[in-house]
Amino acid sequence: MLASAEYRFPVLPIVGGVLFADFASDLGSGDTVLGDPAGVRGKAGYGFGYGTGVRLNSPLGLIRADYGINELWGFKSPAR
Repeated sequence: MLASAEYRFPVLPIVGGVLFADFASDLGSGDTVLGDPAGVRGKAGYGFGYGTGVRLNSPLGLIRADYGINELWGFKSPAR
């Protein structure tokens, strides 16, 4: 299960900002997967993250950069 929320807002005519939050869960089915990859990696069956981003409407197309933080305060650029 995956849930996402995103709030977009204008900053300048060609620049926008975004705030986002994501939640995911395997609904307790992680240990039923062959090899128990979640258990082997010590990963919980759920996760929560939030972050911010910038959107630039350039002549070449949309350029975006996001910065996310997970519930364990691990930092990474979210793949979307």
